[in-house]
Amino acid sequence: MGSPLGRGGVAGCLWNGCLAVLVLALLVVSGVWLWLWLAPRHWEHEARDQMEKQAAETRARLADSAADGVLLGTEIDRDVHPGPMAARAQVRRHGGTVTVTALLAGLGPGFMGPTQTTGCYRFRVVAHRVTTAHVPDEACGGRTPTAYRPPAEVADDVITEARAALDEGGLDAVRVAAVWRTPGIDVVRMEFPTGQLIVTARLRHDVGVSLATYCYSFRVRQHPPSVAARNLAPSRCG
Repeated sequence: MGSPLGRGGVAGCLWNGCLAVLVLALLVVSGVWLWLWLAPRHWEHEARDQMEKQAAETRARLADSAADGVLLGTEIDRDVHPGPMAARAQVRRHGGTVTVTALLAGLGPGFMGPTQTTGCYRFRVVAHRVTTAHVPDEACGGRTPTAYRPPAEVADDVITEARAALDEGGLDAVRVAAVWRTPGIDVVRMEFPTGQLIVTARLRHDVGVSLATYCYSFRVRQHPPSVAARNLAPSRCG
């Protein structure tokens, strides 16, 4: 019979690498469990970093839009990109201060899908200065998944932005103006009569739980410089 310390005993196991294989397997299992424990925390950290980056970029966009001393609703609609669970930014105006509150989201890697984190941010705009604060999520609660302002308000902002573009660069500047890329404004067609630009667009608006669209025509004249809006029959946007 062989000794326990012989080729068939502990010494033999060590000699054959059995114990080394067991140790290696234990290390692999421990490593997998450690990764499973740490990875979600790392992904959440990446999502938070992306959310904070989005907040910083939103602040920069708002500051750029407010540089001329006026922050329009259409500019806010373009500058603030809320998360998928958020509504259009909540806007309050008091004197010369504009307060914009929005739920922003950040995405990171994940097992079955992206890791998402959300945070409520408040942007306070005074003249061309913008400050940012991360506020409790309750400040962003109680709103519908999507929201578009009343079309008459949007049309007034479109007139203001189009007139500013006209004064700066003529009809060509109006044609490529950022206002036509505002969420809730869907350009149907642009026409170019001599010395004019006519833009026909649908303006979206929430009515209760449904979404309504209104047809508007914006006529821009080069000489004398003017911008006017008119509400059309829905069929004109067909």
